[in-house]
Amino acid sequence: APPAEIFAVKPDRKGPKTIAILLILGSLLMGVVAYGDIASSFAEDLTQEDLDLLLTNVRNGGDEITDEEYQEFHDKARDSGAYSIRGWSIMIGAVLIFVGGILLFRLNGQGSKLAIGGCLLAALGGIYANWEIYSISAEMLPPSLTIAYRNLGYLCGICRAIWMALSALPLLNAGARAALYPKVTLTLEEE
Repeated sequence: APPAEIFAVKPDRKGPKTIAILLILGSLLMGVVAYGDIASSFAEDLTQEDLDLLLTNVRNGGDEITDEEYQEFHDKARDSGAYSIRGWSIMIGAVLIFVGGILLFRLNGQGSKLAIGGCLLAALGGIYANWEIYSISAEMLPPSLTIAYRNLGYLCGICRAIWMALSALPLLNAGARAALYPKVTLTLEEE
């Protein structure tokens, strides 16, 4: 029979650290997106530059929408709380993922669990808020913008699922789990 050492799981320290770096960088990007939504939740009116940036492609595509119509959509989305729910849930989720990434980089298994919790919080808040924004856009905006908001909601859900799977990977991989939760073994030497 082959020796048991051949089949023993060796701790993998590089894998969790690589995932930790990806989680930290991704959480910083999430924070930037969340800041934009939080700023939108406090903005009474969109600036003319923002309106031009948002509506140029829609108008070039043949859909007619005025600045005032989009401003009414923005006001209704802001008043429904969708921007603030999405912004704050993603911001808090990003902070949890950032802290979880730092803990995971230090090979602490709690970091992976904290990152999973952050992904779950960001997913729930983001999907709910995106659904709310999509519902409002279906009432007030042309079909091209409604489709864009629907696809944005799908993209948010897919991104959160990918980040959650990435966060859970160190707990599912045997080598990474051995590095995160080392077992203490005692050896007795014979005299």
